[in-house]
Amino acid sequence: MRTDLDASTADAGIPANRPEYARGYEDAPADSQRSCAVAFMGMHTETDPVDETHFKALIGELRERDWQQPRQQENSYANDGALASAQVVLKQRGWTVVARYQLASAGGGITLTALDEACMKKHDADADPLA
Repeated sequence: MRTDLDASTADAGIPANRPEYARGYEDAPADSQRSCAVAFMGMHTETDPVDETHFKALIGELRERDWQQPRQQENSYANDGALASAQVVLKQRGWTVVARYQLASAGGGITLTALDEACMKKHDADADPLA
C-alpha cells in the first residue's frame, strides 16, 4: 500500500514533506486501529506548492491504478468561491483510501489515509468514514 500511495502522490507532483505524519501510523501498536492504516501528508511550501490542481491529479492517478470511487467528491467552498476542502473515498482489494485536500492561509495540504478493511473490522471499526 505504501508503494501505491507514494507512487500516486509523486506522479501527481505532491511533495512527501511530512514523514512524521506517516510514522504516527507506522509506529502504532499492533493491536490498535492506527496499525490498520497507511498514511501520507504533503503540505504547500514555497518551493513545492500544493493546490486543488494537485488534488485533482492525485485522484486521477489513483483511478488510473484501478481505485474505484463509489460516491461523489465532497467539497466545501470559501466565501470567495475557492475550494476550501475536498474529500474523496476510493476502494480497492479490501482497502479504503480517504483523500483530503485542505486550503489554508499558507497554501494547501493533502492527506491520504489507507485503511485495511479486515483489520478495521477486527478492531470493531468502520473502514469507511462516510458510511
